[in-house]
Amino acid sequence: MSHLDAPADALTSATPAPSTHKRDQSIDVARGITITVIVLGHVALGVGAAHLADSQQVEDVTRSLYLFRLSTLAYLSGLFVQRGVMKAGAKGFVTQRLLLFGWLYLLWSVVQGTAKALAGSLTNETMHWSEVLRLWVPEGQLWFLPWLMSVTVIAVAVKPWASRTRAVLSLGGALLLALAAWGLDPELIFMRGWALLLPFLAGCAMTASGHARVFRSLAVAWGVALMGAAIWLGLDFGFTVVPPTLGGEDRTVAGVVLGTVACVAATAACLAWASLLARTRASAAFGAVGRRSLEIFLAHIVVASGTRIALLQIGVDTLAVHLVVGVALGVFVPMALAVAADRLGWQWVFGLPGPLRRRWVSVS
Repeated sequence: MSHLDAPADALTSATPAPSTHKRDQSIDVARGITITVIVLGHVALGVGAAHLADSQQVEDVTRSLYLFRLSTLAYLSGLFVQRGVMKAGAKGFVTQRLLLFGWLYLLWSVVQGTAKALAGSLTNETMHWSEVLRLWVPEGQLWFLPWLMSVTVIAVAVKPWASRTRAVLSLGGALLLALAAWGLDPELIFMRGWALLLPFLAGCAMTASGHARVFRSLAVAWGVALMGAAIWLGLDFGFTVVPPTLGGEDRTVAGVVLGTVACVAATAACLAWASLLARTRASAAFGAVGRRSLEIFLAHIVVASGTRIALLQIGVDTLAVHLVVGVALGVFVPMALAVAADRLGWQWVFGLPGPLRRRWVSVS
């Protein structure tokens, strides 16, 4: 990272510090794909809430995307945990993650809430000024930051990378929790997303080096990409499946089980396609987006919502225009903001402010 000499993860703001580890380009590509799909999902929800698209079509699209976007992000977030603990120690690594994600949650909750309150009735859901500091109810996508804080503590405690026994026991427990929490979407901080502990711990157990070995073979990558996509689409279109963090009102045993299978297949397919794209010229574009995934994750809803409002104010209500422009600006404007923040020395916008950076260094 640019703001901390810390190991990379799925939400990283810049290239990590040089190390003896060779960088796996497919991980950056997977980040790029995943964050773009996250932006697309939120743009689709926005145009649906604004009645620019058929509600059933929006539901179908978001269900398909939700089957793999956050599970892939969770898995990628776990890949570098073992390396981070080895480098900074358990205490240093946990402290860094808690400070970073805690600060970003506080800052961007205020930024996003303020933007929403200022927009008033122009937004799909109005926010009163008194709600801006209601931090115990995460705003939009920001619930993922306190979730990362929680699962980091769990991962460092159980160390699924340390042995096969630890991996089996921790993943088994995470699977039981996933099945219990699958599809549920509680509002309060730290309560949402527990179905994603399973892919996160899977990434921790796999580690970045293990992930690279899995997709080293071109035949394996193609096989997983095609088979995973076929299972994902077949289950999604043929049955009622429940994504891990959405659709809890339709929870049934069959829906949860099929949703779990579809999620695993879709996540594996996404990672395999990323491995294949990493072998092509497209890797440069996706990799560049992936290396700015943190900034995009934090700022894209403000940008995409502002884009939708601006287009509607000038009389543009064409669905395709809203989708294309919303996704494009939702990805590239945060990247531009990140570059500007770096040049201005405003690391605190997407990373830790100076006092918290010094606090982390003092304990690591």
